Amino acid sequence: MEFQTISIKKFEEYRKKPDTWVIDLRSAEEFEEMHIEGARNIPYAQLEMYKKYLPKDKTYILYCDRGASSLKAARELSREGYHTVTVVGGLQAILQNV
Repeated sequence: MEFQTISIKKFEEYRKKPDTWVIDLRSAEEFEEMHIEGARNIPYAQLEMYKKYLPKDKTYILYCDRGASSLKAARELSREGYHTVTVVGGLQAILQNV
């Protein structure tokens, strides 16, 4: 299964779809400091442990600080059958376009 990279405009469209989860891959401390409303925190370093709790019938919008970790996570999860999209530029790009 392929993953997609999406723009900020598409991010707003995707997050409104049913059965879509927004996943923040940054540390718990970074998440507590600031995050996108409605996002769930799964730090990238713990993703392997949490995968068993992620249903494969959802779409996962992944973001990190600048997009590198979310790109790696999207690639990994998509290889295992998850439908993933990642936000180009990560949280920094989202914040610049708010």
